[in-house]
Amino acid sequence: SLFSPILEATCLLLGLFASLRLCSGKLMTPITDDVSKLSSLKQNVPSDYEIPVSSIPKDVAGTCWVVLNIYPLEQSLRNLAGMFGAVSSNREQISVFISMLKSLRFTFNHEELEAAMQLFQCHYRERGLMSGLYFDYIKDILHAASQGTSGLPCKPPPCLNQHPSPGDCSFEEGRGSSWSIRAPWILVLIPFTACAVILLWLVRK
Repeated sequence: SLFSPILEATCLLLGLFASLRLCSGKLMTPITDDVSKLSSLKQNVPSDYEIPVSSIPKDVAGTCWVVLNIYPLEQSLRNLAGMFGAVSSNREQISVFISMLKSLRFTFNHEELEAAMQLFQCHYRERGLMSGLYFDYIKDILHAASQGTSGLPCKPPPCLNQHPSPGDCSFEEGRGSSWSIRAPWILVLIPFTACAVILLWLVRK
């Protein structure tokens, strides 16, 4: 009919518009509306339940805080979902947030995101959050993402050297403490050796 081409063109334009919004680097309103489900999860998961997650603090990640924490949080949620049965309402609600984070992750270039995570690798810390703090953390991530305040590229701060090098002062302190332990024994051995030499000389004489 005459309206078929017009209808097809309209659908194509709507699809293109939706794709452009998806690639804008911000969460769309229909997705952020589901954040209210976090309150339900808070009530269903015991408050003393500790949930592990790998993350980088805001003061270290800077403007890349959201970007660098998307994938680790997504993996943490997958592990959490596995704790519930296949027909559990908790698992269903958790899967919504997994989809949110996955959609958000796809708005960034995969190679750039992977490279940024590699650069910041030494700054990731595994920690356990009580369920209430954990779901607040998810809310903070999604809220910051909806504001569009995060992007790439990122410059990491220097990694902290946790192992003292041979020229490090702590290494020298270790040598000094080792000497202080051995010193009393050496002071005892000196007069003992001197007495033994004198006795040996008197016997021979």
